[in-house]
Amino acid sequence: MKKTIYKFINRLGYKIEKKRPKEYFFPELKKYNITENFELLFNSKIFVKSLDAIYSNFALQSHKDGFLVSFLDFNIYVESIEEFLILNEVFVTKDYNFISNHKTTVIDIGANIGISSLYFSTLDCVDKIYAFEPIIDTFNQAQYNLELNKTRHKVIAIKNIGLGKSNRTETVLFNKSSKGNTGVRGLLSPTYASNAQNEIRALKIVETSKEIEKIITTSVGQKIMIKMDCEGAEYEIFENLSESNLLDKIDVLIIEWHDKGAKSIENTLLKFGFNVFSRDLGPISGIITASK
Repeated sequence: MKKTIYKFINRLGYKIEKKRPKEYFFPELKKYNITENFELLFNSKIFVKSLDAIYSNFALQSHKDGFLVSFLDFNIYVESIEEFLILNEVFVTKDYNFISNHKTTVIDIGANIGISSLYFSTLDCVDKIYAFEPIIDTFNQAQYNLELNKTRHKVIAIKNIGLGKSNRTETVLFNKSSKGNTGVRGLLSPTYASNAQNEIRALKIVETSKEIEKIITTSVGQKIMIKMDCEGAEYEIFENLSESNLLDKIDVLIIEWHDKGAKSIENTLLKFGFNVFSRDLGPISGIITASK
């Protein structure tokens, strides 16, 4: 009877197809035994497979709105494709791989959900880490990830503030799926410009030099390294560090710039005696690495 019905429908010019689930076309995803949040796994599969290829003890577990990602001795909670991408940038391509013969204090400006701070904690030369993340939602997730790895990380303190050239409060756009794009650049971020579901968050900004100076005074005899990924605030941070002459007390910087180009940051670094390595990631962003 079923075959007769199919033939009749075909003669009318229609075709019946079985709608197969996405896991049918990607059987390699079955190994993770994921039923909840499968859509996130499917959309992040390229990053999941990269991590799995590198780390023999890689594992996934559905958790809250996302996954607990396990490898090395870490358990890291992620809830978006972007956060899987960041895991790859940090733990696969190792964008922040830093080697030194000197004990080093790391200042993580724009800590996001804590992935970079956890990576820095794996480096032998890193003694301690101070982190800053101004968006409360992102900060809470970073705190949660640090708590999950409390015997593993080297974070002395993480503060729910942003750094800038003055003390003030700002309002910024926020989207749960794009936490890494949140900052003072607002709609200059293509991610936020193309998304109609953005929310608003208030954030507290404090003068950069006041916070950095306190850290330097507690790190006598150590090298000072700054990692900076703060979605547009990097320019005013550099202005403040330059005016306060604190760049004289910093040894290494890894900076991601946005929208306004690299030249002003490069010139400031050269003025303070840094050797500068700079590359564009595209027309509106790039990476600068500098050392003395």
